[in-house]
Amino acid sequence: MNILRNYCLRELLFPFLMSLLVVTFIFMVGNLLDLADLLINKGVSIFDVLRLIILMIPSLLGFILPTAALTSVLLVFGSFAQNNEITAMKASGVNLLQLLIPVVTIAFLLSFFSLFLVDQIQPRSEYASRQLVRELVVKRPAAYLEAGRFIKDFQGYTFWINEIKDNRLDGITIFQFQEGKPTRTILAEWGEVATSDDQQSFALKLYDGTSDEPNPDDPNVLYKLNFKTFLLSNITIGRQRGGIGKKEKEMSIDELMYRLKNNEEVRNIPKKRRETEAEIHKKISFSFATLAFVLVGLPVAIIARRGEIVVSFVIAISVVSIYYILFVWGRTMAISGFLPPWIALWLPNALVLTVSVFLSRYMIQL
Repeated sequence: MNILRNYCLRELLFPFLMSLLVVTFIFMVGNLLDLADLLINKGVSIFDVLRLIILMIPSLLGFILPTAALTSVLLVFGSFAQNNEITAMKASGVNLLQLLIPVVTIAFLLSFFSLFLVDQIQPRSEYASRQLVRELVVKRPAAYLEAGRFIKDFQGYTFWINEIKDNRLDGITIFQFQEGKPTRTILAEWGEVATSDDQQSFALKLYDGTSDEPNPDDPNVLYKLNFKTFLLSNITIGRQRGGIGKKEKEMSIDELMYRLKNNEEVRNIPKKRRETEAEIHKKISFSFATLAFVLVGLPVAIIARRGEIVVSFVIAISVVSIYYILFVWGRTMAISGFLPPWIALWLPNALVLTVSVFLSRYMIQL
C-alpha cells in the first residue's frame, strides 16, 4: 500500500509543478506586457521592473495554487481511470479512499500554507508594490500617464491626455474634485511633467489654456480664466500625501481584527464593518479553496475517465470560474448586508464540498 501511495504522489508532483508554471504564465501575461512597455518605452529601469514582478508573485499564488492542485489531480487520476489502473487497484483489494487520503492530507497542508501566504506575505507584497509604484510615479511621472484614456490614479484628479511625446503632453483636460465645491476643469494645449521638491509628488506645467477659478463674491461659483502658463503642483498617487495608508486587502487578519475593534468609523458605520468582516472571512475561506478543489477534483477525474491535458485543463478552468463567480457573489452579498459575512464567504466552499460528497458516493459505487 505504501508503494502505491508513493507512486501516486510522485505522479502528482510533476503535473503540479508544471501547472504552477503554466497558470502563473497565463496570469502574468497581461502584466508582463505592461511591464515590458514600462521598460522599453517609458524608461523604467530593469531592476524596478524585476522588483514589481517579484512583488506580484505572492498575490498571484493565492489564485494559482488551487488551480494548479485541481489541474494536477484531474490529469493524474483521470489518466489512472482512463488506463484502468483504478479498476486494477480495486480488483487487487485496494481501498480507494485509503489511497486518496495522502492526497487530501497534502491539499490540507497546502491550504494552511495558502492561509499563511494570503494573511502574511500577500498583504506585505501588495503594500510594498504600491509604495514602489508611488516612488516610480514621483521619479518618472510620464511613465504612468497614458494617452487616450481617463487616468484616475491620482488623488483628487482625473486626467485626459490626447498625445504623449517623451515629457511633452498635448491636449490636456484635468478634472479636479473638491469636497463641497463644484468640480474644477482645467484645459491646456500642452504641458510638461516636473518633479516636486518634496520627492513625494509631482507637478504639471501647463501652457495656453483655461482654468476654472472661484468667484471672489461667491466661492461656489467658478469662472473661466485664460492662462499662458499654469503650475499644478502636489499631485500624488493614492489617497494620502506624505505616506500611503494601508488598504484592507493589504492588512493581515490581526490588523483587520484590531481595526474592527478599535476603529470608530468601522465600528459605527455598518457597511464599513461588513467590509472589514468580509475581508477577514475572505482571507480564511479563500485559503481553503485548494482543499475544496482537490476534494471535488478526485471524484470528477475518476468518474470522467479522461486524462488528456486539454480536457483536464478545461474542466479545471470551468470549476475555478464557477467557484470565483460564487465567491465574488458571496462577497457582494456580505458587503450589501443581504447575508452575514461568515455565511456568504464560506458558501462557495460549502457548495463545492457538498458536490464532492455527492460525487464521491457515486465514485465508490462504480
